[in-house]
Amino acid sequence: SFPDSFYSLTGYPPMRWQNRLFRQLIKGEIPAALDLPTGLGKTSVMAIWLIALAEQAAAGAVRLPRRLGYVVDRRTVVDQATDEALKLRNTLKARDANGATGWIRVALDKLCVDHNDDASPLAISTLRGELADNREWQADPARAAIVIGTVDMIGSRLLFSSYGNVGWKMRAFNAGLTAHDTLIVHDETQLSPAFEELLRQIEDGQQGQLRRLRVLSLSATRRPVNPAQVRDSAAAE
Repeated sequence: SFPDSFYSLTGYPPMRWQNRLFRQLIKGEIPAALDLPTGLGKTSVMAIWLIALAEQAAAGAVRLPRRLGYVVDRRTVVDQATDEALKLRNTLKARDANGATGWIRVALDKLCVDHNDDASPLAISTLRGELADNREWQADPARAAIVIGTVDMIGSRLLFSSYGNVGWKMRAFNAGLTAHDTLIVHDETQLSPAFEELLRQIEDGQQGQLRRLRVLSLSATRRPVNPAQVRDSAAAE
């Protein structure tokens, strides 16, 4: 069950908003925004997405994006989110295959081309200044991946610029991976409204495309861009 899997991955039982978000994701419904007060564990979106993706993979019908890009405009939060993502992968690797998270590892492993590298079944990469990209998210595009980065790093890849140590030949590759089959979770969206608008324009421009970019905004003080975002919002309970 989701509560058991979530507890095994994170160490605490899910709150009502986390249960509700999982039910939405498992049906392939991604809300435009989550209005969550500070302290309610917004980074747990990574665990919820991972469990939902694993359940779809186990059923042989993956509809959710295989990559999750967690974007925030503060380096300290980027590092904190990276720690949380690494805990998820370490838990998956440490638990017995018959345990509460064993089924998640088995299901995610079905998505991997290379089942034996150190990153499987979940690639984790951090993109921020003064930190080199380990390129795990690029090595196997079919594999589940969490990419955590600052607005400039993720935004530059969407715009074919790719800040950092990225050659010009790889810029289109980076843009393709970032803008397709990816769920962008934009944390503290009120800090970078221009980036939020860019994400929405890309998402709207890909309507009807297979494996398109999806966007989920997180903020305790978010100002809605349009009325649809308010209706789709999964507010905390």
